[in-house]
Amino acid sequence: MTIEELFYLHNQTIFKYLYYLLNDEKLAEDFTQETFARYLKYQQTIKEGAELAWLRSTARNLAYDHYRRKKLIQFVPFLNDHEELEPTSPHQWLIQQEDAKTLYFAISRLKLTYRDVIILRKIEGLSIQETCDVLGWNEGKVKNTLKRALVALKKQLGGEFDEEQ
Repeated sequence: MTIEELFYLHNQTIFKYLYYLLNDEKLAEDFTQETFARYLKYQQTIKEGAELAWLRSTARNLAYDHYRRKKLIQFVPFLNDHEELEPTSPHQWLIQQEDAKTLYFAISRLKLTYRDVIILRKIEGLSIQETCDVLGWNEGKVKNTLKRALVALKKQLGGEFDEEQ
């Protein structure tokens, strides 16, 4: 696959992921470009079929390096596609906005590994194996961290976690 094809297929995915992590459109654009520039440099070492995982891992590392340099950890508010739809009434819209703010604030208070696994598994919808590939973790660590992250999120939201969910 050529770099042009790869960029066309995955640039929005990488940009969106970086935007979730950085909450800065310009920085996300810059890091998206840097991710693909690094791909050009290392493409000979990347297994065929593992390009997207490599791109996500590289993007994640760029974002984490940025936070390490700044000594600043924050979380980007995100919107799922269904949240972008207009609600049926102004009252419903206000309720949705307050619920979203509450959720975003609760997620922003979680530790970074919890935020990352929630973004990848629940927001981006990656499989467990895809998440393992991006984070460099084993399957057990992804499952356990996600479970702990959801428990912590539930506590942040003022409720107890129901094991049956």
